[in-house]
Amino acid sequence: MDTTWLTRDGIRLVGRLWEPRNFLPRARIFGLHGILEHCGRYEWFASQLTARGYSLEMIDLRGHGRSEGPRVSVRDFDQYLEDLDDVNQQLREVGRAPDFLFGHSMGAGLVILWCATRRPPVRGAILSAPPVTIAVRIPRWLIGLGRFLVRVFPEIRLVQLKTARRFGQHAVSRDPAVLKALREDPLVYRGRFPLRTGLGLIDLQEKLQQVAINFETPFILLQGTGDKLSSASGAQLFYERAAAADKTLRLYDGLYHEVLSEPEKDLVIAEVLRWLDAHSTEPSPARDQPP
Repeated sequence: MDTTWLTRDGIRLVGRLWEPRNFLPRARIFGLHGILEHCGRYEWFASQLTARGYSLEMIDLRGHGRSEGPRVSVRDFDQYLEDLDDVNQQLREVGRAPDFLFGHSMGAGLVILWCATRRPPVRGAILSAPPVTIAVRIPRWLIGLGRFLVRVFPEIRLVQLKTARRFGQHAVSRDPAVLKALREDPLVYRGRFPLRTGLGLIDLQEKLQQVAINFETPFILLQGTGDKLSSASGAQLFYERAAAADKTLRLYDGLYHEVLSEPEKDLVIAEVLRWLDAHSTEPSPARDQPP
């Protein structure tokens, strides 16, 4: 079902909740999508989780999908964390506080930052291709020019990314059906990209490398070695630096950025489910049965 949340500055965030049929979830998972996309793209992932007894709840980040806000624009990445604070508080008020966190790409980066700085009482995190090291090389002089332009023109938009078209064919997934759906999805953003958000993504790399020593949440990190957006070397670096005593790194040979959308996705979800089962309690009784 659809959900709605309100941020402290009045932005309406729209989300989705998937729950098991007839049973209370054995654990609740809250998730964040990546840049340009939206939570509706995780329908298959949700179906696999609910079939195993888990619920998945996600939001469209501000400026994404059906949520309000200028498209893909954010004051800084701390604003995303403030939104997470607001949504988490409301989830607790309605009795749906998460047991686990999930994030893909930029969403995984936000999960890492949120856990390292807020230390939420969750059992673990599922991290898919966090941008610890961005594989796309950007010249330093170009980054410097970008910082100058943003100071003068904070809302400037320059580049139209090709994630849903040409670039996606070489980076997102090797599954033609996934690429077709991505190209035709009206909620995937295809306009000019805010330069300020782009610089925030570049800075996110350094932040993730720095906070790894404070990241104590148990986690499983999923990473394709063929990822041309978030590099496998960055995943390895985060795994080595992370303070968590309970940590798992899964490198998938040749898989692209969206390991949960690749032809081998059944293998990936099987590992995720095994990890969740090992970190969860027994399933709850059926809703229509007495305790």
